[in-house]
Amino acid sequence: MPLSELHSSNPAFSKPTSRAARDRARLRGLLYLVCVCTDFCAFIVMFTVSRRLAEAGAEPHYLGILGAGVSFSAAIASLLGGWLSQRFDGRGVFLGGTATLLASIAACSQLDPKGSGFVAAYASLGFGLGCLYPPLIGWLNRGEADAHTNSAGVSRRLILFCVAWNLGMMAGQLTGGSLFSFGADVAFLVAFRVAVVNFILASVAASQVARLEREPVAATVAHLANQERAAVFKRLGWFANLGGMFGGSMVVHLLSDLAVAIDVTSDQQGKLMAGWRVIIIATYLVMHVSQFWHYRLSAALTSQALGAVGLVVIASANSGTVLMLGLALLGQLVGFNYFAGLYYSTAGSSTERRALAAGIHEATLAGGMAVGTIVGGLMGTWMGHRVPYYMAAGVVALMMSFQVVGWWMGGGRRDRSAERSSAD
Repeated sequence: MPLSELHSSNPAFSKPTSRAARDRARLRGLLYLVCVCTDFCAFIVMFTVSRRLAEAGAEPHYLGILGAGVSFSAAIASLLGGWLSQRFDGRGVFLGGTATLLASIAACSQLDPKGSGFVAAYASLGFGLGCLYPPLIGWLNRGEADAHTNSAGVSRRLILFCVAWNLGMMAGQLTGGSLFSFGADVAFLVAFRVAVVNFILASVAASQVARLEREPVAATVAHLANQERAAVFKRLGWFANLGGMFGGSMVVHLLSDLAVAIDVTSDQQGKLMAGWRVIIIATYLVMHVSQFWHYRLSAALTSQALGAVGLVVIASANSGTVLMLGLALLGQLVGFNYFAGLYYSTAGSSTERRALAAGIHEATLAGGMAVGTIVGGLMGTWMGHRVPYYMAAGVVALMMSFQVVGWWMGGGRRDRSAERSSAD
């Protein structure tokens, strides 16, 4: 077979040929870059704020209040952003999110971190993130009416999206850990400058979205059947998100308190957080190149069980090495939940409703973070640094039981029987 025919017949070598396809590819490239910049500057701020307060002797419950404010704002903004993007033009929501992020960083750099105004400024960081991501996720799969027909293409876009924002987060945590030794003002200045660049990139991306027309959706019977099946797992993923991020929130917002208690330096903590992100990204990559987890509740429950073990390991850690082991086990759960949730939200929703589905997905993650952070902060103050992580392991187990019940009530048993019958 000629090389040209091989390339044209193999989807792995196919390239956009139409002008609309090339425009969509350029738009996605810009959106991935926005993801990197967004989480880079946001997590410089999160690391700097939590570490500065922890070293100043702030109580865990105050760290919990700050973290819960960010997560709760993100949850509300994700639902609102998804709904507004579905009913109206998502460009305004998208640009509003990037502008809010920029304003929040500026305010946090100027306000007293123990003042009441700082709580509102820090919470607005989450509001900006929540508004930004639902329309962005919806745009990534623009032009893909049936996610099941081109599952490899959908998965490729999702993996690039996941890698992009995780690289930004990892770089932000590493940079925050390094810059903190020079002072919080230096860290805030770097975050603000990147946020300015991010707003410019977002404006260019929004102008490109305006030139792309919406493609008509031709739904087939098979498409609707697959979509209904994915919708069951989409809803189960909401429970998994709540449990996984209940524990994950403590790593993001409260780990500084435990790290200071066991004499882990800020530089070491930044490296541990970066390592956590490496595990999460590796999980995305494994899920992208394999399909063993597709429509299998057992795969999701196994991941969650390992994550619960990881939380117990974190709770008992007395060194950076043991802490990294716990973070690795928890990290694979965070990665599994996020990628699976995005996949099922895309495959289980029509083109017009994907921004809303993405908003609900992000909202359940942020909701789990909000509750986990505030409850974990209070428990840390009342009962010690380690108790919140034990409690989080119990919450993960509880959400696992909810998923089993939901799977049986949602037709999982009938779906499994149908698969066995077709195999026979």
